[in-house]
Amino acid sequence: GGSAPMMRPAVPQIFRRQFKVFSVACASNYKANMEEGDKILLPPSAFQELGRCMITYPMMFQVKNPKNEAKTHCGVMEFTAPEGITYFPFWMMSGLCLQNGDIVDIKSVTLRKGNYVKLQPHKTKFTTLSNPRVVLERALRAFSCLTKGGTIAIKHGQQQFYLDIIETKPGNAITIIDTDVNVDFAPPKDYKEVKKVAPLKKEREVKKASEDSKDTKLVWGASTGSKNSSSSYFKKLSGGNTLSGRKPKKSNLIKAASGKQTASWGSASKKSTGGWGAAANKKKGYKAFGGKGYSLK
Repeated sequence: GGSAPMMRPAVPQIFRRQFKVFSVACASNYKANMEEGDKILLPPSAFQELGRCMITYPMMFQVKNPKNEAKTHCGVMEFTAPEGITYFPFWMMSGLCLQNGDIVDIKSVTLRKGNYVKLQPHKTKFTTLSNPRVVLERALRAFSCLTKGGTIAIKHGQQQFYLDIIETKPGNAITIIDTDVNVDFAPPKDYKEVKKVAPLKKEREVKKASEDSKDTKLVWGASTGSKNSSSSYFKKLSGGNTLSGRKPKKSNLIKAASGKQTASWGSASKKSTGGWGAAANKKKGYKAFGGKGYSLK
């Protein structure tokens, strides 16, 4: 005998609702760690509805500002918000151009496990931390998802660093829960400015090095002889290890990405027509993430 229709596995339904959004600092049960990572607070009724929709753990959501269509993805920390209200970490609100009391669209999504992400720090200062990979790994434990084109904020002591998500694989949004992610770094947004104040002697050495090896193009981050230079350090940083510090099973992902971007050092520092930093400098009056009016592209 065939099984009755009611025995068929139920298909999860999509949870979709609008809430008024407030900064998590407004929550009555606010704790400082609620600002870190990408997890939001929702009301208890949302938990019941998600149960009825048969949404599986870990729960992930697409959040959207209906005014400007800016969107990102996030997880949920608790179901302790008042009815009709959701609390977001402040950096997430800023990235979506949301003010306290604005309406936000929230819908449940299923994301594939990520295996690759390319990040671009806003500030070179991040790459000069004693161990940026460890800082990043620790900070990303508080994140559920990464969205291509978005910006994440991570804390280290009293400092907050912003990183743009340049690329994610597979797909434009990935979950990073319980998965090994290969991390690659693009040169920081403000890298060009730092290059300008480099001492002349080093500039000449770099130029000579690029003339000596006309065929062998130096990739950004190649060592220029100075052990303390942030560039040789950057090579280590971009070594293509997974977040857990292990060498990835397929390191060709990293090679392919870093191999594309070749430019000789001398030319990058003299001209702004090519090389890194050029794109960042073309936008006149560029200001790093100011906390308001910043839209996710």
